[in-house]
Parts: sequence; structure tokens; C-alpha cells
Amino acid sequence: MIDRAGLKVDCTGPIWRMNDLASAGSRIDWARLSGVRDEVRSATADYLVELIRTHAPVYAPTAFGVLSRMMGTDAFPQQVAMPGTTIGFEPFEEIRILRRWTATYLHHYRMWYVWCARRDYPGFDRAVADRLDEVSIGSDPKGRAVLSDDPRDGPLTDLETTALANALRAADELGTLSPMESVAVWLFLALGSNPLNLALLRADDYQPMSDPGTGAVVHRLKVPRIKKRHAKYRTAFKTRKLNPEIGAKVAALVAANEERARRDGWPHGDFAMPLFVRASPRSAVAESDHRAFAMHLDSTEVRTLLVNTVDKLGVISPRTGEPLRVVPRRLRYTFITRFLREGGSLKAAAEAADHSDTQTVITYVNLRGDLVPRLDEALALQMAPMGMAFMGMVVRSEAEAVRGDVGAPSRVYHHARDRGAIEPVGTCGSFAFCGLTAPTACYECVRFQPWLDGPHDEVLRTYVARRQDMMDRGVDEGQVRTMDRTILAVAAVVRQVAEFRQGDAA
Repeated sequence: MIDRAGLKVDCTGPIWRMNDLASAGSRIDWARLSGVRDEVRSATADYLVELIRTHAPVYAPTAFGVLSRMMGTDAFPQQVAMPGTTIGFEPFEEIRILRRWTATYLHHYRMWYVWCARRDYPGFDRAVADRLDEVSIGSDPKGRAVLSDDPRDGPLTDLETTALANALRAADELGTLSPMESVAVWLFLALGSNPLNLALLRADDYQPMSDPGTGAVVHRLKVPRIKKRHAKYRTAFKTRKLNPEIGAKVAALVAANEERARRDGWPHGDFAMPLFVRASPRSAVAESDHRAFAMHLDSTEVRTLLVNTVDKLGVISPRTGEPLRVVPRRLRYTFITRFLREGGSLKAAAEAADHSDTQTVITYVNLRGDLVPRLDEALALQMAPMGMAFMGMVVRSEAEAVRGDVGAPSRVYHHARDRGAIEPVGTCGSFAFCGLTAPTACYECVRFQPWLDGPHDEVLRTYVARRQDMMDRGVDEGQVRTMDRTILAVAAVVRQVAEFRQGDAA
């Protein structure tokens, strides 16, 4: 039995509901109903308990917030405050006429009133409930954040996604993130998952295989399904293939977790090993029938892990010029929108997003691309600071660069085809051969050190011309967007070089 803010619930359901109950109850501030008479408060409490039992626990604070706001309007004071009075239909009608309340709010109100009236709580009338049932409330426009390209709640643009991925790669390279922080962001980007999908993951859900033909490792992850109502968690899975970069990071996190367990000792043998591991077991869970989940982060903690990690990266949105706001739903919008824009069918998108039908996926769709029709040098230089495409460091000369003493083996060259010349533009500070195309990939790498006197202006002109040629030939937009990232990275170097020289002149 857990008691939170007056909510007493027998915790016999899935452990995730038990854990979220504490969070749900702690966010229900009964002081917000200070003017509401006792019997209405009591009925409301029972209704919220029922929501926790039959819906996701986080639904209860949302419903409470809606009800407390609506009860605070001018339509309610006497009917909810004075003992012996019945809440009639008039408050609902007045609220509906105000027009500032969304259909979602009205649905919450109707569910609450009908539930209380059908159970004959004092202050509620069954006739009013029947009338409410007959009212056509309508619905809010679905997919508004997606279709409007909302800069705070809609899908990330390609440049925002690139800025986030580049900052993440740089942090991985420099070791400024923990393996758990890094993997959380990468998996949200790669899978478009809900937080609960990731919270339920365990170490043995990662199942690498060796390709018989090449011997290369194929990284697979069994992702627990959560969309089916009334189904127990971790009874149904979808196997997702991870690219080598992300797969290797997941493998490293699994190894780090296992090493920690060996070094520090696992708290109890019957606790499962999750992918996202808590510092210590939750006592309420450890003492229940769901003790296997005691070391799992819950869905709220996984969401917080994502938000805090992105804040730590300090990514600036190229669209708004402000810190990039990232929550799981935005990355889910981004995943599905990009999937469809790149040619995936609605059915395949629904499958990838773990939806049971295509109707829900349609609400995510925004096929309007964010490709800049014409990206010339001037525009690239203007957009460069917000693009966060260049993650390296400009150095004055080869002598100042990490591995600059190596000479030719560490140099990065640009091929000026129109002049038939091959000229160095900087130094690679990596001690491992990456195998990527230079200098195209180098300008986006955190280990690249462009020289102050390198021909970066010429590199920028070359790439801008190459992009325009791709546009003229009707090359796939995805390839053009890849070119945009490189152009913005080179433009950022050109700007930094100019700032260096202005500083020297001053």
C-alpha cells in the first residue's frame, strides 16, 4: 500500500505503475482545491485513484491539473463550494463558450463528472451526466506541433538534428559524457522510442551477431513493446538493428554495467541487469513481487536523463538561436517524419514506431522538407554559428596542432581541381585511422585542427558549387542535406579564421 497526497492504492499492478504512483501523487497539490467542498474533493480523489488503476499513473496529475484550473473559473465558485448544491450543466456550457479551453480539457471534465455521477457521489447529478454524454465536444487538431513545424515542440530540422549529433559525437570523443548518458540520447535518436521502452531494456536485450559472409558484427536490440493495452511488460519485443556506431556504444555500456556489477557487487541476485542502471535499488520495488525491476530507471528518470544530457551538451538551435529543447516526443516526431520523408511507407513507419495501425502515424507526418533551395557562401557564413557543424579547433600553424610534429601523415589535404593543386588545410589530431573521406568528413570532426593559413575559403566555394551541381542534377535531397552539413562546417572555420585575424590586427 502506498499513500501519496491522500491517494491510497493497493499496488498490485505492473511495477511501472507502482513506481510512477509516487511521482503522480507527489504532483497532486490538493491546496489548489482549497475552495472546493469536502464531498467534491473526496469524489475527485477517488476518481484520480481510479485513473491510476486503469490508466498510466502520469495521467492522474494531468487530469487533476485540468480539473483544478476549471474549478477555479468564474463558472464554478458557488456550485463547488457551497454544501448541499449540485454541480449542474451550466458551468460546463460556460467553459465551453469561453473558447480558451481545448477539447482535451472538456473531455477531462466530462470523464470526471460522469464517473462521479454514475457512482452517486453527493453534488453530482446523473441527468447532467447523461446530457454531458450527448454533447459533441470534437477534438483538438492532431499533429499540430508537427504540421506547424513548432520550434519548441515539433520535430527537429535536419540542421538541428545534425547539431545535436555532432555535439554528441564530440562529447563521446572527448569523454565528457558517461556511457549511459550517451547511449540514452543515441537510442532516442535512432529508435524514436518512448521513455518506457528504454526504461524496460535489459543487458541481455542487446544481442550482437556475426555476419557469416563478412565476419562483421551485426548489432541487434530487442526493444520491449508497450503499446498494447493490458499486456504485461517485457512479454513482447521488436528486434531493431543498430548501426555500427550506436551498436558499439550499447555494447560498451553493457560491458561497463557488467564490470561495475563484478567490481561493486550486485545488490541482490534476483534483480535483473537493466541497460540503464540505478545507483541503488528502489526499496518499494525490491520488497514487491516485481523485485526484478528494482535496479531499472523508471520512465520519468529516463526522460530526465535525456533532457539533462542534451542541456549538458549545450546545443544551440540553428532555427531559433536559443538552446535546443529536446524531449522524447520531439525525437519521436523527428524519427517518424524523417522515416517517411526518406521514402518509408506509412505501414513501415507504423511498424518502426511500434504503432498498431497507420492512423496514429499520420499525426506525426510533415513532409515539408527544410532544405534550403539556394545555399551560397554568404548565407552559409551567416548560418554557420548556429549550425554547430564544426566541432574542432582552429590552430595558427601545423606546429601548434596535436600530432603536428608527425608531418605529412597527419595532414588533411584539399584537392583544388581547377588549379590542379593539392594543398594542406589542417591536421588530424586522431591517433587512429578513421577511414572517412578527407577533407569532407574532417570539417565535422572534433579532432580536426584547421590551420589559420589554410585555403578554407576555396574549400567553401568548391563545396557550394558542388552542392548547386547536385541540385541542378536532381540528386536526392538526403544527399544534398549531407552536403549542407559540410558547407556549414567549412563556413564556421572561415568565420573563425577571420575572427582570429581581426583579433591579431587589433
